[in-house]
Amino acid sequence: QGKYKKEHAILMYLETIKSFVSGAVYNSVELTVTSATGTSVHKASKFNLNARIGGNDWTYAGDTMTGFKRLDNVFDLLSDVIFNEVDGDYIETGLWRGGSSIFAKAVLTVLEPNSTRMSYVCDSFAGLPPGKRSLDNGDRNWDNTPYLEIPATVVANNFIKYGMLDSNVVFAKGFFNETMPQLSPHIEK
Repeated sequence: QGKYKKEHAILMYLETIKSFVSGAVYNSVELTVTSATGTSVHKASKFNLNARIGGNDWTYAGDTMTGFKRLDNVFDLLSDVIFNEVDGDYIETGLWRGGSSIFAKAVLTVLEPNSTRMSYVCDSFAGLPPGKRSLDNGDRNWDNTPYLEIPATVVANNFIKYGMLDSNVVFAKGFFNETMPQLSPHIEK
């Protein structure tokens, strides 16, 4: 029964983190933000829990655009890695406010308390690069969307807010074509 209580406490802790990073914990004061490219003006509407579960909206107060289903997938994948003793680190490329990486770090912290796994958090911290407009018209103006431009200091403070910033969290700042070649020699597994 002690093992059951510990497992239950771990799951409840992770559900709490998931509710905070997704913004769902704020219930009626949370908003659903509708994306609008190329402008600093965004439409906010009443919070839609079903949209949030599926990851089909943007949060106003939360720290990730990743819905519950994808956060559950992060949990499932990391659980499988830990329980099957697979070597390696965690990396997220493109993290906005950092909520998914914070959730992943929380999963690693409770399922592998003495973990030496690194968490690499990679982003430009300045929004998206210009899209290949000639390839897809849907890429237009995402690089001019201030809502997506979250400075590294905000993300670091979010890690601190949740108690997840430690020496195993590495920030890589820049667009992927710039950071991945520099980062790859440091990633051992």
